[in-house]
Amino acid sequence: MSKITISIDNTSDLTPDIVNRWGFKVVHFGVVIGDKVYSDSEVRSEDIYDAVENKAIIPKTNAALEVDYRELFEKETANGGSIIHFNLSGGLSASHENAKRAAKGLDRVYVIDSRTVSVGTAYLAILARRMVDEGKMSAKEIADKVNDLTDCIDTSVILKDLKYVHLGGRVSGLKLFGANLLKIRPSLYCDNNGKFVQAKKFKGDFAKCVQEWTQYKIAQNVESNKDLVFIAHTQTDDGILQGMVKDLKSAGFQEVIVLETGTVLTTHCGKNMLGMVFYTGNKGE
Repeated sequence: MSKITISIDNTSDLTPDIVNRWGFKVVHFGVVIGDKVYSDSEVRSEDIYDAVENKAIIPKTNAALEVDYRELFEKETANGGSIIHFNLSGGLSASHENAKRAAKGLDRVYVIDSRTVSVGTAYLAILARRMVDEGKMSAKEIADKVNDLTDCIDTSVILKDLKYVHLGGRVSGLKLFGANLLKIRPSLYCDNNGKFVQAKKFKGDFAKCVQEWTQYKIAQNVESNKDLVFIAHTQTDDGILQGMVKDLKSAGFQEVIVLETGTVLTTHCGKNMLGMVFYTGNKGE
């Protein structure tokens, strides 16, 4: 069987070690700070915080370019191979449309709208990699199968505050003031259209709210696959993260991978964003 490559947007927020573990190829986004454009691999989260807190600069992000996707797709299919690429949700970024345009005219290229973000996209890519390693399906069969699994990824987040979301123009100043004044910690989930919508609100001390949110999500995922669950965060206190891991392990989840997100998600969320990703398919395995 010809080689099947699995590739992801760098917004999947995987460390180099995990990328190597699963053999993924990676396409990078752009981060704009002032009048300079960087690859998301060239800047750190600290650079984002410094720009906002010390220089009154609001960083922005750019979707991966069509030319970058095209270069990867041509390389991986040049000798008869196939490639399955997983994009950040098309409901949140132009990256999926860019990748689809890049794939036009090429054979054996399959572009998947993950309809989720961060490690939710990575989870789908891992499922695809497992299918490749089993060696029972063609690239097209795997792409079709995993495309049907996008509804099985439960991605949700909780935010300590709305400052960075407000700076990005997604929340009014009045709503920001009210949320901070009342210590409201909003949670969101990624719907089947790949867009974030409001979920349950929590109120009070952030650590307490995170614990309540974790138990709330565990209760929603009692029958989800227990092999693997992801926690993604933006510079969150280690004690809070350890508490989440403990609760998830106690609920029967076997491997809990904790990752700090890259600069793209940091730009939009700021510090103290926490996300969890469950796989609701293959229940009971």
